[in-house]
Amino acid sequence: MRLLSTPLLAAAVLLAPAGWLHAAVRVAHIFGTHMVLQRGMHDPIWGRAHPGQSVTIAFDGQRVTTQANAAGRWMATLAPMHASSHPQVMTISGGHTHIRFSDVLIGDVWLCSGQSNMQFPVDGWWAHVLHARREVAAAHNSHIALLKIPRANSPGDQRDFNATWMRCTPTHIKRFSAVAWFFGRDLYRRLHVPIGVIDSSYGGTVIQSWTPMSVLRRTPALHGDVVWFKKAAQRYHRQLIAYQSALHRWQQAARQARSLGRPIPHRPDIHPPQNPYTLSRPSPDMAPASIFHSMIFPLIPLAIRGVVWYQGENNAWVNDPIYAARLAAMIRGWRARWHQPSMPFLLVQIAPCMHYPKPTVGEPIVWQAEQAAVRNLPQTGLIGTADFADLHNIHFPDKQGVGRRLCSLALHMVYHHGRMRTLGPMFKSAQIHSNYVTIQFSDVYHGLKTRHGQAPNWFQIAGSNRQYLPARARIVGKTVRVWSSRVPHPVAVRFGWNSAAIPNLIDGRGDPVLPFRTDHWPLK
Repeated sequence: MRLLSTPLLAAAVLLAPAGWLHAAVRVAHIFGTHMVLQRGMHDPIWGRAHPGQSVTIAFDGQRVTTQANAAGRWMATLAPMHASSHPQVMTISGGHTHIRFSDVLIGDVWLCSGQSNMQFPVDGWWAHVLHARREVAAAHNSHIALLKIPRANSPGDQRDFNATWMRCTPTHIKRFSAVAWFFGRDLYRRLHVPIGVIDSSYGGTVIQSWTPMSVLRRTPALHGDVVWFKKAAQRYHRQLIAYQSALHRWQQAARQARSLGRPIPHRPDIHPPQNPYTLSRPSPDMAPASIFHSMIFPLIPLAIRGVVWYQGENNAWVNDPIYAARLAAMIRGWRARWHQPSMPFLLVQIAPCMHYPKPTVGEPIVWQAEQAAVRNLPQTGLIGTADFADLHNIHFPDKQGVGRRLCSLALHMVYHHGRMRTLGPMFKSAQIHSNYVTIQFSDVYHGLKTRHGQAPNWFQIAGSNRQYLPARARIVGKTVRVWSSRVPHPVAVRFGWNSAAIPNLIDGRGDPVLPFRTDHWPLK
């Protein structure tokens, strides 16, 4: 028995058997057979019941009883548990209802979210990873659980969804997020504890649709999104009235013609307007918070180890000047809703691609925002992806590499196997000399080098006239010296600052140096 979302519940009432309608206890879909519960944290379990109904949960030697409130909602919390690969049974009972979930493990649960490069399946109809058939055939692991959230958007918070946990098998992995799968697989290989992976991704979406409306209202830089929503709602209302009026006039004319035996007039070429809150296909016009309502809110307050976020392509396409504010607000908003101010966020840099209309503006804005999040927000990390890129395909197929780097970042940042917050050296400071600039980096792993031993490329340098020119560069220890004979008095440096850039500068592990600029000049 399951708790349906509000619209589904309303539609099901007329069709459901009488006994179902009077069931004493229902459980949210986030819980079920084959699930993984988060180790080392309090694990809340919730659902619906008759107001005042007592509900008892028994699991892992614990027995917890709670009571449904006046609205019929209940929540019970299990005390922190140790990791366990031994399948256990959870029972949830109340009144005449007895629910049994089997094959429940205890380990780490990760939420993987974002747009199409996160949605990119292991072996789907629209995209395939490298060696897809081999990867699918090898995807047997009874200690990894998968949960795929249905893509949806909504005008208000939805409390549930129609999805169930699955054990990792070749059948189940095919349409699952490749990045999420490879991250979870590699994490299991390193930690040897059960891993639960939640795929909540929606291709073609902008970050504001993933952000709680309350956060947008509280963030001055994002008030434009709130204004947009109000205007869009008003416009939709006007268009809907006009459509309904035109349709009504035609229907009246058709009835009159039919009664008089005359030919029925052609139906006018009109279509219902698109409600920005219920668009059936991804669009930049999706309303702010609409995807958060349907694909994130139903997960709260599930105990999770952290979040992997891979998004930004659509915001880069429109040269979004405030993506940094958007990203920081979304991270803070999710953390506030989970009441975890330091919940780990692992960010994936969007890869270079020549399809963006402004190669030195759109993507670089997002790259800069991702690095700003790492610098300014605790427990936030970033991996580079430039060396995986396919300049002619925004959906590059090497998602194994992304999962591998995310795993390494998690081990360093979350599991304390090190202190690195980026997988790829990040710009730290610039020291200007008489005719050259020295660049220092953070998170340099075993020094700097280049692929194939060539000189570092994709550096540019500018003087006080703000005109950037190609520059020469040389590795000096863990720094890079940058200069140009055409810029005798340099003041600023850029590196990889172009959607067509796949630089050759890497660290000792092979992770690419992250793109950067030392100036704060307006982007053109």
